[in-house]
Amino acid sequence: MIQVLRVDDRLLHGQVAVAWTRHYKVDVILVANDHLITDKNMQVAFKLATPAGVTLSMKSLQGAVNVINNPKHASRRILVITKDLDDAKFVCEKTGTEIKDILLGGLRNGEGKKNIEMHSYMSAHDIEVMDELENDGFHVFMQAVPTSKALSTEEIRRNFNK
Repeated sequence: MIQVLRVDDRLLHGQVAVAWTRHYKVDVILVANDHLITDKNMQVAFKLATPAGVTLSMKSLQGAVNVINNPKHASRRILVITKDLDDAKFVCEKTGTEIKDILLGGLRNGEGKKNIEMHSYMSAHDIEVMDELENDGFHVFMQAVPTSKALSTEEIRRNFNK
């Protein structure tokens, strides 16, 4: 069962590995990223960042979809991580109702992006994709760590339009 899909451009790092894994009580971290599956250095780093007792699965986007759609994983508590909202949308569109919550996290600054909260920035395109996901019935929110306030899509849009 998918606990949450997190969008974080660093994918797996200490904050995700520890705070969110504990918060959602996951036993599998599924990193969905087409670049990662060919980058041996990133794979080693992610294996080192994975908490004891948690299984790390690194898959292409389509590979992650295949894992999510495989009924043999239904009893697992899975945290899915994608690098950006486009990848999240791809995974969500191909997995039916398996994913319900989309947690926006570490989204670094870049050209055309505006600060939403702390270390999270979004572009107009990101806002459009977020709106599409919300309109498709997904619960989308932004939260840095489990103990911080979660921002609703309304608050995200308001901060973007400041």
